[in-house]
Amino acid sequence: MAGTRAGATSRRRVAAGVGLFAALVGVVAWVSVVVPNDPWHDFFDLRVYRGAVAWWLDGQPLYDFTYGRSPYGFTYPPFAALLVLPMALLPYPVVAAGHVLLNVVVLGGLAWWLLTPLARRHGWPLPWAWVLALPLLFVLEPVRETMGFGQVNLFLMALVLADVAALRRGSRWAGVGIGLAAAVKLTPGLFVVWLLLTRRTRAAAVATGTAAAATLLAFAVVPGTSWRFWTETLWQTERVGKLDKTSNQSLLGALARLTDPAEPPRLVWALLAAAALAFVLTRAVRAARAGDDLAGVALTGLAACLVSPISWSHHLVWLVPALVVLVDVAAGTPPAAPAPRWWRDRPRVLAGSLAAVAAGVLASSAIWFAFATTGHHHERGVVGIVVEDLYLLVTLAVVAVLPARGIRAARAASRTTAPSPPGGSSPR
Repeated sequence: MAGTRAGATSRRRVAAGVGLFAALVGVVAWVSVVVPNDPWHDFFDLRVYRGAVAWWLDGQPLYDFTYGRSPYGFTYPPFAALLVLPMALLPYPVVAAGHVLLNVVVLGGLAWWLLTPLARRHGWPLPWAWVLALPLLFVLEPVRETMGFGQVNLFLMALVLADVAALRRGSRWAGVGIGLAAAVKLTPGLFVVWLLLTRRTRAAAVATGTAAAATLLAFAVVPGTSWRFWTETLWQTERVGKLDKTSNQSLLGALARLTDPAEPPRLVWALLAAAALAFVLTRAVRAARAGDDLAGVALTGLAACLVSPISWSHHLVWLVPALVVLVDVAAGTPPAAPAPRWWRDRPRVLAGSLAAVAAGVLASSAIWFAFATTGHHHERGVVGIVVEDLYLLVTLAVVAVLPARGIRAARAASRTTAPSPPGGSSPR
């Protein structure tokens, strides 16, 4: 009888693996052939970075560079330019291959760090759970486009999540990752606010000091370029791109598409952004106080995407840890108390449904079916507006209902019913 059950379980796993592989092949074919947008992008942003620092090494002003006939140039602080300076000294194929390799390593490390506690809590086999998760994460558009454009989003997320691990250990170095991320790109500075609101004042001070030290280092090495960035280039928002582009899935992007061809009303956006920031940060702080720092940083990262004037679809990598939280709840980890009644009644169904919808929308690249090269965005009607804003709508749904998990209670309950797994579990 035991052998029969084991055989049935093995067959189910094989069938699930075959089904997953078929689904992944279908998604890759879908985005490669059907979706009306190039899914791979030929490392466009990486070419911009490399071209800008090569131009800079030739003695030209860094922020005067534009790539080819495009209007795009280097938009990050000078500290980021110093970090990518070696790109100009290496052949382009080496730079592109190195970027892909580093992204794969970082994605693999993030997947292992995020999923190992879930596998231990729910009895999933390792490393198979990790092996299956990697392609699932890759087909999500924010991850795909981060690699296809040659972007830095996964690196920045890894720096922030390293601080989550450091906070859990009580490390005095907690905050260094957030500080470095904020020095490379300004939006991770919102995590310093989250640290302050959750009363991690030492970590907030370390993050602020790290960002300041990196910025001052850039001032010492390239004072003229640094002065120009902080006094002039930083405020030229038109350098980043058009607000109404389909890939801009921020609140201001949606407003710009709605009012196209007129300019979006900035007062309306400011009120919406302030309300969203207050609401989402409140939820992020409550998640941290409930013991779920992963939910807290996911909410904070998504808040930054919502309120930033421009948040390209690849910036939404913060949906990845949010999806991990939802999958954990769907697998049986209860929401932290006190949770809304509608979460307490059906947490697994609600979390699983939201995770499936969010992952399906991101994997399908759905927004590009409303993309128009001519005319105005609203000419496709209500359906077109909704489809073009689907990533924003998914993000709003996630930040509105993402639960903090009752990991402490679940761990205590598991200790009373079964021996703890080797190494224990962690609050991820």
